[in-house]
Amino acid sequence: MGVVIRQSIFTSIMAYAGVVIGYINLLYLYPAYLTTEQIGLLRTILDAALLFAPFAQAGLAQSITRFYPHFNSTGRQASSFVTTMLLFSFFAFLIFSVLLFSFKDAVLSLFGNKAEVLSPYLHVVLWLTASFMFMAVIEAYSRSLLKVAFPNFVREVFTRLLQALLVFFYFLEFISFHQLITGHIFIYAGAAAILLLSLILPGHFTLRFDKTVIQSAHLPEIFRFSSLSFISSGSMALIGKIDSLMVAGMTGFTANAIYTTSFYIATVIEIPKRAMSQTVMPLIAQAFKDHNLHEIERLYKSVSINLFIVGALLLIGISVNLHNVYALMPKGETFEQGFYVVFLIGLGKLIDMLFGPSSEIIVLSRYYAFNIILLMTLALVVILLNLILIPAYGITGAAIGSCAAMLIFNAVKYFFIWYKFRIQPFGLATLKVFSISLLTLFVNYLTPEMDAVILDMMLRSFLITLVFGSLIILTKCSEDMNRMLNRIISQLKGN
Repeated sequence: MGVVIRQSIFTSIMAYAGVVIGYINLLYLYPAYLTTEQIGLLRTILDAALLFAPFAQAGLAQSITRFYPHFNSTGRQASSFVTTMLLFSFFAFLIFSVLLFSFKDAVLSLFGNKAEVLSPYLHVVLWLTASFMFMAVIEAYSRSLLKVAFPNFVREVFTRLLQALLVFFYFLEFISFHQLITGHIFIYAGAAAILLLSLILPGHFTLRFDKTVIQSAHLPEIFRFSSLSFISSGSMALIGKIDSLMVAGMTGFTANAIYTTSFYIATVIEIPKRAMSQTVMPLIAQAFKDHNLHEIERLYKSVSINLFIVGALLLIGISVNLHNVYALMPKGETFEQGFYVVFLIGLGKLIDMLFGPSSEIIVLSRYYAFNIILLMTLALVVILLNLILIPAYGITGAAIGSCAAMLIFNAVKYFFIWYKFRIQPFGLATLKVFSISLLTLFVNYLTPEMDAVILDMMLRSFLITLVFGSLIILTKCSEDMNRMLNRIISQLKGN
């Protein structure tokens, strides 16, 4: 678990640095210098590309993680494997591009009277889709090498710094709004190129194609797994992004600006899960290859409790400080309409973290086909919930649907893993963390509100962290966290 903790810390640092920049972008720069309509249009374009990317790469990124252990005996064989996956990705993208433009009118019709505004940017969506797709493939190989810190820096920090620069140029009237949008193509295409170079320059990868992969006995299984992963990742993208696109189509770009900004505020909660998932997936894949169920159970329990601890603290911190966040935002009174969206999305993220690496266990096991059925069903449920709840409750309805989807999704996975493997992630520590969370909320309730927004935010954050963190350590909810704390104390003492 040590390598998981270390890599997760590094990637979390990068991710949180990106969050700080992202918060500055979405909570200050965008509201200050762009209209809510412009923000909504920009977010719709980016979310559409993020939704399309898993379909465009046809599940090949997941296949790299799944089958890399079978092709890593030599650097030459590994490079040939990844080169083949990149070529397959390129052809998959060409097929997707033809389909997208063949059904262009049908896609745009989903946005009603906003279709005319979105239509000129369809090519931007396509190029962004290509960039996101190749980034996913390259990052999958980096994860297999247990090198996740730099890809996280590029994706979380580098791209957001350039986004801030684009908005600044727009504010100075150096570029138009149209150029601001198209500039995102160069940001993400450049990020993909940098990630590829970060593997080529140290010698981890060279463009090499031979018959090793094509003639491999694993090739039919790779195609089967990629096909199922295509459905799986596509369904997961639908679950994660369809709500914002449906909000844009059913209520307009302004409502989507509020929804996506609120959604982003809550996503800070899931950053540790993304970081730990990137590190733990290769370990789970190796454990399945070695038929080591005990190691999988250990990872299942450790990741679950550690993510629950961090996620609970973050959700509490965001919830109790949300009124301060809106007070500091330009046009905060407009974005305050997303108050319940933040809480509901955050709760959904916390539920997902509580159940640990359940998706990774199923996807990397011989039962990966079950995940496909579950995700396809859940995607349909999300769409149906949004069709019912958005007209009735607006953006809050979309958040309710998203939270309900996370609960259903994780509950079904939990029972499936228990039925097939007789392992589950919960224990007494889970109840301890839940109780500590309630006690921390009670302490916040007793804390008087200060007129100075910054001081009130600092005081609440300090008290919450002190109470929650102290009780977590004292009750020994996580062996990993206590071990890490003892190591830090020992190093400070010079032992």
